[in-house]
Amino acid sequence: MRTSKTLIIPFVFIALAGCTRIPTGSVGVLQHFDGTIDNIIVNPGMQLSIFDAYIPIDTTLTRVSVEKLQPKDSNGVPLENVQVVVTFRLDPSKVASFYIKTKELDREDNGLYTLGPKILQESVIPYAVQLATERSDLATISSHLGDYAETIRQVSVSRLDKLYPNNPFIIQSVTVPNFELPETIQKQVNAKAGFLAELQTIEAEKQVVEQRQQLVQERATVSANALAQAAHATGLSVEQVIAWERVEALKTLADSKAGASVLVLDK
Repeated sequence: MRTSKTLIIPFVFIALAGCTRIPTGSVGVLQHFDGTIDNIIVNPGMQLSIFDAYIPIDTTLTRVSVEKLQPKDSNGVPLENVQVVVTFRLDPSKVASFYIKTKELDREDNGLYTLGPKILQESVIPYAVQLATERSDLATISSHLGDYAETIRQVSVSRLDKLYPNNPFIIQSVTVPNFELPETIQKQVNAKAGFLAELQTIEAEKQVVEQRQQLVQERATVSANALAQAAHATGLSVEQVIAWERVEALKTLADSKAGASVLVLDK
């Protein structure tokens, strides 16, 4: 019996030592004892291997940031202290082949690995930012920041496709949360923004005047329709109806005067 237990315990220990859990949202890449890597991914779940190793790679959304970039615009003027944030995820079916070619792994705080943040930070994003910046001038970039960020995203995708034919990166979004303009350009941008705000105010006032004019016209139309209906109902002409309304108005005024108290002062 002792011999049997002695044999079972090491076996159980070895089996447990070879268990790797691939969490949901990740895939496993199998690396053999001799260093070779399978081109087939392993789905989430418990994986058992005594001599080989499973590398859990996170394929969910990952965010990388690059700061203090200094790209130049179409006029050669630098945009200072640019920060770009890229959010991406990985295509699980392409993870293994990408890792085989690049051996590029970055360890996350949760113990998992992800592919490519260094590639994005060191080559793709700086290249894309410079290319997107030199296509325009700083004043246009600062007033159309959304278009600028989208251009960076498109250039990044094109760059990745060119570098890696089996590109696993799916870039979800690009934002530019921080940048600094040279003082002269900033003054131009502020002046343009003030001018646009003034134009919006003038346009709003113009719309108010037009609405008032339309209201006066609508009231005049209503009055004319009312007179026409009154003339039709009484058999009188429109002029006679107007004259009759004036007489009634004067009679009402006279009656109100007659009923008012009169103060007499003794001389």
